[in-house]
Order: sequence, then structure tokens, then C-alpha cells
Amino acid sequence: MTEDIIDLTRLETYRENNRIEAKKALGGLPRSLWETYSAFANTLGGIILLGVEEREDHSFLVHNLPDTQGMMDEFWRIVTDKRFVNKNVLSREQIRSVRLNGKAIVVISVPRAGRREKPVSIGMDVYTGTYRRDGEGDYHCTKEEVDAMLRDAKLESQDNVILEYGGREMLDGGTVDRYRKAFGRERPGHIWQSLSDEDFLEKLSALRQGRDGKRHLTAAGLLMFGKEKEIRREFPCYMLDYQELKRDGIWEDRIVSDSGDWSGNLFDFYCLVYKRIQREIKVPDVLGRRQETPLHKALKEVLANCLVHADYKEKQGVLIQKRGRRIVFENPGSFGTDKEQAVGEGSRDPRNPALIKIFHLINIGNGAGRGLSRVYELWKELGFALPEIREEFRPPRTQVSLEIAREDEAEANEKPENDEDICSSGKRRRLPKEIIYEAQKQQVIDFVTRSIRVRAAAVAELLNIGVSGAKELLSRMVEEGILERAGEKDNRFYQLKR
Repeated sequence: MTEDIIDLTRLETYRENNRIEAKKALGGLPRSLWETYSAFANTLGGIILLGVEEREDHSFLVHNLPDTQGMMDEFWRIVTDKRFVNKNVLSREQIRSVRLNGKAIVVISVPRAGRREKPVSIGMDVYTGTYRRDGEGDYHCTKEEVDAMLRDAKLESQDNVILEYGGREMLDGGTVDRYRKAFGRERPGHIWQSLSDEDFLEKLSALRQGRDGKRHLTAAGLLMFGKEKEIRREFPCYMLDYQELKRDGIWEDRIVSDSGDWSGNLFDFYCLVYKRIQREIKVPDVLGRRQETPLHKALKEVLANCLVHADYKEKQGVLIQKRGRRIVFENPGSFGTDKEQAVGEGSRDPRNPALIKIFHLINIGNGAGRGLSRVYELWKELGFALPEIREEFRPPRTQVSLEIAREDEAEANEKPENDEDICSSGKRRRLPKEIIYEAQKQQVIDFVTRSIRVRAAAVAELLNIGVSGAKELLSRMVEEGILERAGEKDNRFYQLKR
């Protein structure tokens, strides 16, 4: 919930960040308020404080608004006027008057807008009135960013669009054969097995009848089964990249969609990558038959999620990096919902439902949008460091990081093979511990200020240290009164002390 990101009774301990904005507002509603409203709604949501001023040291000074009710009424009148604001994502309960030490302010809790509600803009032109939020404050969205939001808002999903120019000649026949074999293994005796390829693909929503009465490819069919050069015609920025990295950061195995030695489509990429990322997981042998574990199924789901939730019209492509037992899945496009909902009840309005259906029919994912929540539950059960989710907006990208090991094993896995350097002594020169600590402490303070709440695994990735080292650093910052712990042991996070 947006309201949970700030404790108003300790307002003096906070600073402006990407989810908190202060406005003095003694002369009435400032125009910049509406830019922030648009920016919060189009990004992660946030809190607007009217009657609060940001000092030069970035701390907050509370003023006393003379007529909070009149200000709230004026705000509600404007936010519900479509001539000025195209969409109201607020309820009256999210606009409230609060007294702090006898002084009255107005608190507006702006939720993140849903995928179908964006872009939230001010004025009559979405291209001139749409804003987003980053670490530097509100910024005006580019045409490309607005176009991406408009694509996501359409009632017809991106992957269900019929490509009127496209037919089966754009597909890779080998990929279709491999998928049908997988379908047969997972659904033996299914009535679709006797269908022709064209009829079978139509059942998958990979083909649909066009305006001319003929069957044409859908975007989902092209992405899943197409030839790479044909996919690039429709999706010029399309790129799939898997990198297996050594500890020095140099890749030792790589799969890219434009290499020319394989089809370059989603299904074959999924199969090639899954073979590599599951190598280190032990498979139990029960009565002479190798059994797939819940961990295998979770990896399948996260890999498929990375592919089916991508926005293939966006710049940059899918990137998956494996370093030891850590795997990072990154795809173009932002979340269609809050991260909290994604790892809770899941998304009920996915970007590419046809792609989800095609994977679900071979028992990859359950099609209910709860993939990440099941992964979180399994990682807790196994004692692994919880998955880390990051979302960026310039350009929009989503990243899920998994550690396929318990935290103590992950720490050992991150240690370098030796401690030698090219220094004359043959050993790495070490900076004094206090100098290192002060530098790391400042990085963490900046990180927490931007992110509000962080976990040890995210700090470990930020500083390129082990998880146990990050916990030690965070504990010291707690002891010094800089941070405080919150959450249960298996869902522990840190925030600035209030």
C-alpha cells in the first residue's frame, strides 16, 4: 500500500525520494503538483505532502495550512475534471488532512495506475502532459514511453494482433515439430494431436482468421515459432541473449537470437536456455526414473515469465545472465501491477496472454498469474535468499534475480578463486576497513533513500559483496542508528531509521 511507505509521526527523519514529494503550497495548489500526480501514477505510486517544505539539506519543514478542507475540495474538483486530468486513480479516502504537532497538512496517497489506466496525463494531449518519476524527480515522458503505455492499455493484447501479411511460411517448421512433440508428451491422447499443423496452430492462437477470411499469423505465433529474420521485420528491436559468465565477468557460453545457427524464436530459446540453467540442480532417481523437482519447475516458470511478459516493441531485448548459482532474468517492459501484488496474488491482466497459453499447454506455468508468488514460497521453504525484483523506467525494464543456493552457500559461491592481483607483491592491496565501510555506508544510504526498503541480497548485489557481508554491514548501520530492521526473519528488510 502507498500509505505504508511513510510514518508521518516521524516526518523529520525522511527525505524526498522517488516516492515522497513535499510541496509548501501556502499559496494554494501549485501547478507542479499535477506533474507529480501524473508521475507517481505512471511509475510506482507515492505520497504528496502539501504544507511541507523541503529544506536545503533535504529535510522537511512542516507549515500550517489555513484551510485544508478547501484545498482538498479544490484538488478533488480538478482531479475529476477530464479537461485537466485525463484519469483519476484516487478515491476520496486517499486525500486526507493530518495534524502534525498542531500544524495542518494535506496528504495525498497516489496509487500506481493499472496497465489499462495509463498514461495518466494532465491537459488534453497525452504526449505533452505525461510524466514519470526517477531518482532526480518528475520528468516529461518521451513519445516512445507514451506509445508503450498506450500499447499496454489496448483491450486487445499485443500478442493477439493478426499480422495480415503473414502466413506459415514465416514459421520455423522444426520449432513447430518440437513443440508438438512436447505437447504430445505432456498431454498424451489429446484430441488436438490428430489435427493438421494449421488447425493445431489455430487452436494455440498462433494463427487467426484475418479480414480476408484467410488464416494469418498472430504476433504470438510469430514470436513463439517464427524465423528470426521474420520476427525482426515486425519487432525491429527483438533480441534474445543468454550469457554464462565466469567470475571475472567474461562469458564462456552464449546464445543470441541473431547468430544464424538456430531459429532465434522464443520456444527454441526457452529450450536451449533451460538446459543450461538447470545443470547444477540434483535430480532424484526414484525407482530408476529421474524425477523433476519443484526447483526445476520454478526455474521453468521464471524463464517463461521473462519471455511472456516482455514488451518486444521496446528498445533492448531479453537478457539472461548466469554466474555460478546466481541467475538474472531481464526483459523489456515494466510490471503491469505493483511488485507486491506480483509476488502476492499475481497479475490478472498480463501483457501477452496468448504466449502464456502456449507455454501453459505444455505445462510450463499454470496460466493463473501466480508464478512469482510460488517462487517466493519455494525459496523460503528451501532457505534460499529471496528473489530480488527491480523495475526501471528509462527505458522500462524488469529484472528478477535468483540465487539457487542457501545464503551461506551463496556467500561461498561469490568468493573469488584467489586473492592475487597484478600488484608487485602478487597479493591484492587492501584498503583500510574503515575507509571501505564509510564508502559502502554512503552507497547504502543513497540506495535506501531511493528505494525506501531494501533487502540484504539487493545490497550485496549493489556492492558486489556476499550476502553475509551485506548483513554484517547493515547490522552495523542499525547499531549506529542509521537504519532499522523491519519484517519477519524470512522477509527481513531495512529502511532509514525514523
